[in-house]
Amino acid sequence: MRGWVPIVFVNETALIEIAALFDRDLADVERAYQTWLDSRRERNRPLVPDIKLLAMLSDLSTASISNFLRNKPGSVSQTTMVRLTRLVELVGYVPSSAAQNLRERERRVVGLAAPLSGISPDFYLEIFAGVKQEADLLGYRQILFDVATPASRDDFFDAMPFLGIVDGLIAVGLHIDDSRLRILQRQQLPVVAVHNRLPHPPVVANVLPTSERAFQALIDQHLIRQHGYRRLALVTLSASNPLKMGDSERKDWTRQARIDAYRDALVHNAIPVDDDLIFTATEHSFAEGYQVFDRIYAFDRALPPAARIQAIVCTSDTLAAAILTSARRAGWAVAVTGFDNLSLAELLDITTVEQRARDVGRLAFRHLYNALVYHRRTGDFPPPVEEGVDMRVVVRASCGCTPQRF
Repeated sequence: MRGWVPIVFVNETALIEIAALFDRDLADVERAYQTWLDSRRERNRPLVPDIKLLAMLSDLSTASISNFLRNKPGSVSQTTMVRLTRLVELVGYVPSSAAQNLRERERRVVGLAAPLSGISPDFYLEIFAGVKQEADLLGYRQILFDVATPASRDDFFDAMPFLGIVDGLIAVGLHIDDSRLRILQRQQLPVVAVHNRLPHPPVVANVLPTSERAFQALIDQHLIRQHGYRRLALVTLSASNPLKMGDSERKDWTRQARIDAYRDALVHNAIPVDDDLIFTATEHSFAEGYQVFDRIYAFDRALPPAARIQAIVCTSDTLAAAILTSARRAGWAVAVTGFDNLSLAELLDITTVEQRARDVGRLAFRHLYNALVYHRRTGDFPPPVEEGVDMRVVVRASCGCTPQRF
């Protein structure tokens, strides 16, 4: 879409096909779709495809659409009938009677499994807030499952306590092996993976950050090129993540990717990579941030003035908040940046990378809901898709800048 839409259940590829189907300019189709979305949100209505959406995308009257849906003889030409049939498939439209049957057969409950009490509770709660916001619009209750360790993950997917009580599962940052996925497939339970790739049925969608380009841009374009910093420390969790054990060769969602982005930004600016400036934390917590700061500060004080650290790049807002607070207490005017863009970062004016966690949650639920509708109509899961969510840099005062976005 041109212009960001928080929940996109008709994607750019579908809109291109719709424009071609009805011989319309793509920009007109996109504007029609955006207008429909805005109207539904303004009236706080569920984002469920309706006759009006079909009419706006096809540039036909709602009466023509209604006649087509009721199979009224002679209401539309054979060519238009074929086009409208395809349009219905592309937008996932369900007639009101079928939607009612779907509601009657469903429990109208979705499960969300995530390491809530683990390393980044605030981030995962933001994802849940997005799921809740969208699920509430469509009348679905939510059940939270805290899966914070490898052992609890294995126990959780062995016992599968969600079976029989939820219509679908959103798994955040959790790998599910093939044998367990086959069980879920036999149970006809759709799964949406967030921040992890699960490439097998019944996975209907993988929602992922597109890459670490925004993180690298923060270091490369802003801290190094704009501010001129040459001595940058990195504070990150270790590259090993026992909860995410699938598809490790594709690094655009792993912790290692952020370490690589940091290194690449330095190399790109002809700055030697000093591994002594990479500090590892065990978790995203204030206590851990304070401890890491003590190590960084002691290390920095032992350096000659020309080699002192000028900026500390953190892979979470929580760590950044603790380090920034400690630096201020110590009277150390060092730039500090975070990652996630939690409310904490806004409160403390921390420059950060926004993961749009709440939007990720809304998008994950939308994919799950569409899968339930699709399954009701066809008896099968829809083809799996991967949906990338762009991250963006949010510049605030912790690096000496006025607020802006790029």
